Amino acid sequence: MHRGQQGGFTLLEILVAVFITAMLSLGVWQVMDTLMASREGVERVSGQFREVQRTMSLLERDLFQAIKRPVKDGFGESVPSMTSRNQNINLALTRQGWRNPLGKRRSELQRVAWEHNEIEGRVIRRFWSVVDRASNSESREQQVMSHVEAMEVRFLDADDNWVEDWPKNQQDGQGQSQTQPQQGQGGPAAAMSTMPRAVEVTFEHERFGTLRRVVGLGETPSASFSAPQGGGENQDNGEEEQGQGERP
Repeated sequence: MHRGQQGGFTLLEILVAVFITAMLSLGVWQVMDTLMASREGVERVSGQFREVQRTMSLLERDLFQAIKRPVKDGFGESVPSMTSRNQNINLALTRQGWRNPLGKRRSELQRVAWEHNEIEGRVIRRFWSVVDRASNSESREQQVMSHVEAMEVRFLDADDNWVEDWPKNQQDGQGQSQTQPQQGQGGPAAAMSTMPRAVEVTFEHERFGTLRRVVGLGETPSASFSAPQGGGENQDNGEEEQGQGERP
């Protein structure tokens, strides 16, 4: 009689099976890692693209609703309706249409400023809860776009010439900026309300390259302007707006 033979795998067969399994697992891991990296890249690019869209929308909204309304800064000095001459600020303007869904005791006009932080590579939109500021008035800021290498602003004047700074014809007589009246204007007060015909804003983005937007201002409406008494037309009485920023 023949003794029954027991079935099984040899050591070589087991090693081959382990090797094949390891190769398959490695291939699957590489495919999954590539897919995850691609997904993260797509999400990162789409996030930056949404930042660009939001920035352009906010910028256009501010410019479309720009109004001829000079303001008083925290030192009581008059500041033009629109200017690029403030230190560390690329563009500052007064706009209308600041919605007030909570019924706060404030104006529907808003002073906003656009700044580019070259060190951190981000664009900031700054705004104040009052138009004419007191010495203790504080601003709030929104980071609207990151990965920005440069930001430039140009202005189209009444003669269809592009200028780098606004207002034009500004001289420094006694250490303070004084806006000189332009031809055809009534004096310093009128010069403070002078608005360009169009504004061109250019961003140099690390990923998307040059982003340029030109906004025509058309006939910019005016708002009455009088020197505030006691620190501002709207006193900063400690009432703060809720939320992270403007909700247009």
